[in-house]
Amino acid sequence: MPRYTLRCGLWLVVAVVPIGYILAEAEPYALLIKHGPVWLFDLIIGYSLTLFIAGSIYGIFRLLHLKGEINRHAVAEQQARELAEHDALTGLANRRKFIDGFAELTAKTIHGQRRAVMMLDIDGFKPINDVYGHAFGDALLREFALRLSSEVGNEGMIARLGGDEFAIVTPPLAEKREAADLARRLLARIQEPICLESRQVQVGTGVGISMFPDDGFSVSELLRRADIALYRAKTSGRSAYRFFEMEMDASILHRTLLEQRLRSALAENEIQVHFQPILDLASQKIRGFEALARWSDRDFGHVPPNQFIPIAEESGIISELTDRLLREACRVASQWPEHMFLSFNVSPVQLHDHTFPLKVMSILADSGLNPGRLILEITETSLFKNPRAAKAVLEQLSEARIQIALDDFGTGHSSLGYLRDFPINKVKIDKSFTLHMEDDAECAAIIDAILVLAKGLGIETVAEGIEQPAVMTKLAESGCQFGQGFLFSAAKAAARIDEMVAQQGVGSAMPHTVDAPSGNDMAKAIN
Repeated sequence: MPRYTLRCGLWLVVAVVPIGYILAEAEPYALLIKHGPVWLFDLIIGYSLTLFIAGSIYGIFRLLHLKGEINRHAVAEQQARELAEHDALTGLANRRKFIDGFAELTAKTIHGQRRAVMMLDIDGFKPINDVYGHAFGDALLREFALRLSSEVGNEGMIARLGGDEFAIVTPPLAEKREAADLARRLLARIQEPICLESRQVQVGTGVGISMFPDDGFSVSELLRRADIALYRAKTSGRSAYRFFEMEMDASILHRTLLEQRLRSALAENEIQVHFQPILDLASQKIRGFEALARWSDRDFGHVPPNQFIPIAEESGIISELTDRLLREACRVASQWPEHMFLSFNVSPVQLHDHTFPLKVMSILADSGLNPGRLILEITETSLFKNPRAAKAVLEQLSEARIQIALDDFGTGHSSLGYLRDFPINKVKIDKSFTLHMEDDAECAAIIDAILVLAKGLGIETVAEGIEQPAVMTKLAESGCQFGQGFLFSAAKAAARIDEMVAQQGVGSAMPHTVDAPSGNDMAKAIN
């Protein structure tokens, strides 16, 4: 554009104007000779005027061009600012915009009003993303964002902080209960089925809430406290909301310290494998052992598995922990008589890892344990989260002659379809039924139903939590093949079970013990 304008100006000056001026006069050269200096003066004036007009025209064109350039730069700068402050996928504000916008919104909050800061994420987003693909996951995030926007309105602000994590600043609130009302509306809206790409999915979320100014003034502190409340909401159950409470800070600090010590304990090989015997109820002889994790910390003392296993899962070290425990358990089990099996609990995380069967086979090969002697215990919940991935992993394990036991049967997302669709070899009756079967008719009826069902399907049964001889006798008479519990023995270190194994070698039945139940001793190694 500048070069073109310059060329036009020069052309006007050099060619068009002088030629037009000269040709406009009759016999220009004769006049020039005749009148001499007068025409020379007129010619100079003409050229000067022409240069001035051409320069003015060029200047105007140049100014217009510069103005256009300035406008284009301003638009580009605005677009760059919009991109820098908004999430490209959902169109929502990003973390930077959220932090900047929070100050503006709170400045508009008058005395007596509050605003809530909410943290949310999508339950089970990663499995959905893995199964249906990233394009489907992106569409789900956009729909999730639209549903949040429809409930929050224009007086609040919504941001996607990253991944499936979202934050909300609510419109001004007169009372705290209004935040609870909004949270309930959000949960109800999000739970509605989502139809995308001819597929229908249903997702949930948790909502953590902190209140401005009650819980703080800075956006970073309010986000931190809302995140703590979100963690508590997700541990409370699916699709729940929780307000921040001061004691939550102490709980999170405890968990953080526990995670640090757990990582250290894993590196120092301080988490040990103990073994609890599983008996044939008819002969009362040991048929195998269940491996259970035990950790004793110098400051925290005995830490039960139901505390440190979830931390290991959330912090991403569960695979390393499982590998370490299974390797040690298989090494010990390889020294037992051939008719004794090893039962080992598997985290739901492992059922989403397509390389897990290969890892198990490698451990078996290194230890020399026959695959047919290993039983991997899974929970109903682990099947519910991602049945397709779980089925693929379990089928590979089953093809390797590794047996699968369904643990805590009847307490999770129970479905008879699991017994039909998955390669299940054993069903473990949860101790919550066994402990009360003598004084609770419903528990006794549930156990009877499980035993009849398992017999019809050709599946073996194992009763957990046996503490009374009468319960053992009744279970055996009802057709339950195996049992474990404090009536026989608590979990013991590998060195202490040698005597039990030796007694089986001389044909002795397992003696009944008086081990006191601790509640934590029956916690699983990995579940």
